[in-house]
Formats: sequence, structure tokens, C-alpha cells
Amino acid sequence: MKFTAATFVGLLTLAAVSCMNPETHVRRSSLMDYLYPKQAVAPSPSAAGARLQLPLKLGIAFVPETTVSWRVQGVLTAAQEKPLVDVVRKAFKDKPWVAEIKFIPSTYLRPRGGFDNLEQVARMYGVDVIALLSVDQIQYTDPRWYSFTYLSIVGAFVLPGDANDTRTLIDAAVFDVSSRTFILRAPGQSQVKGSSTWAARDPQLREHSGKGFQLAITELAKNLDSEVASFKAEVASGDRKGVDVVDRKGVSLRESKGQNFGGSIGVLEILAGLGLLGFLRWRNR
Repeated sequence: MKFTAATFVGLLTLAAVSCMNPETHVRRSSLMDYLYPKQAVAPSPSAAGARLQLPLKLGIAFVPETTVSWRVQGVLTAAQEKPLVDVVRKAFKDKPWVAEIKFIPSTYLRPRGGFDNLEQVARMYGVDVIALLSVDQIQYTDPRWYSFTYLSIVGAFVLPGDANDTRTLIDAAVFDVSSRTFILRAPGQSQVKGSSTWAARDPQLREHSGKGFQLAITELAKNLDSEVASFKAEVASGDRKGVDVVDRKGVSLRESKGQNFGGSIGVLEILAGLGLLGFLRWRNR
């Protein structure tokens, strides 16, 4: 068989095109697989309910992935987890109802470990409540075929040719560990789009993956703050059955109408209130 230059270029072109198929990369961890590995749905909450003692000692951990395969990759490394958890820690570090917030590496959580494993980790870190962060990130690359008009002998390096789309969801579920009671949840989502040459695709996907996690965790922190406020209102009004929150003195959140959850009124707030009252009296003279 005579191997001509035209044949060589044709084979090279076919090889280049064959490797430019759309690809999907998935990073995923499942809260249900971790906490309830032998159940199709979450069980009913404990009849005894939960009694939260303020200020809370809160732990934050990423749910470990159940399996890792060629299609489902490892979710996050320990080095990636801590900066993301720090976003949540900074958002809540000054809240009066939080005593401390501890980062728990996912390496301490066994796949399908359930509440038995969660209780061991809670004792190890000395926390009462744990926020479990589950992840679902999908990255899809779809070559734009019009760019291949300019495919050269060196491959798809001339023009941006990929529609790189990264969609990320991080979901926080907060549990009282001792009673195994679900407290609240808050999601964070992001979408990162871009284009690149085929040679630069993998570096861009790695960059977009990190950016997607950062944007999602930032939104999650904001949503978590809103959900905590809703939880406080529900408990204080009595709408949230089976959950009681008490302060250091044993005063219930319902009895204080939520004041002990948000902290006492400070001196600055009192002075501001007195100043406003004096102004209103002066204006009404």
C-alpha cells in the first residue's frame, strides 16, 4: 500500500476529529448514600426530637463519594475542601449563637458510614451539630464544528473550539447528631461557561471546576444565613415541632421569642434607640 502525504494528512485529520467528541465529567457525592445506605428514603425523625443548646458547636464536612470510576471522579481533595469551608466559617464566625465552627476533613467520614460514623466524628471533634455538604458538579465539553473549517495539520489549535459548561450544586444539610434530627438545608449553585482551544481544554476545565465550587459555596453561605433566620422564626413561633432551642440559662427560644438565639441587645443599639426616640419627640413638639 502506497502511503502518500495526502493519506497521512487524511488519517491525521480523522484522528483529530475522532478525539474531539463531546465529553462529560462528573463529580458527585450523595448524602442519602452516606447517611442512609440501606434505605431508599430518609426515616422519620426521632420521637424525642432535638434539643439544641446555645451557643452551638458546629462542624462542617463534605460528604465522601460512594465510588470513584472513570466517569464519576473524586469530588474534592483535602486541600480544596478547607478553603471552601472557610467561606462558610467566615460568614458565621460572629454569630452569637455559634460558639465555634470546626472543619472536618471528609477523610474522617467513611463511605456509607451512616450516623454511627457521624457520631464518632462528632465526639472526636467535640461538636453538637454537623453541616454535611454534598456536591454535584457536571462539566460538559461540546466542540463547535464550525471551527474545524480551519483544522490544520497540527490539530485544533488555531481557534477556540469548545463550549465548556460547568454546572455546580453544593447542598448543605444540618443535623443534630445526638438525636439524629434534620435541622435545615441550604443550596448553592453556579454555572461557568467558556471556550478554549482543544489543547487548552483540560486546564480550563480544572479552572472552571474550582471557580464553580467557589461561586456555589458563596451562594450557599448567603442562603444558609437566610435559612437559619427562617428556622429561628419557626421554632420561636412553635411551628417547628420536635425541635427545642435553649440558651445557657435554659431559657427556651419560644419563651424568649427568639431573642436568645440572636443575642442580647448591645449598648450601641440602646443608645441608637434612645437617640431616635429623642429625635421623634423633638420633631413632634
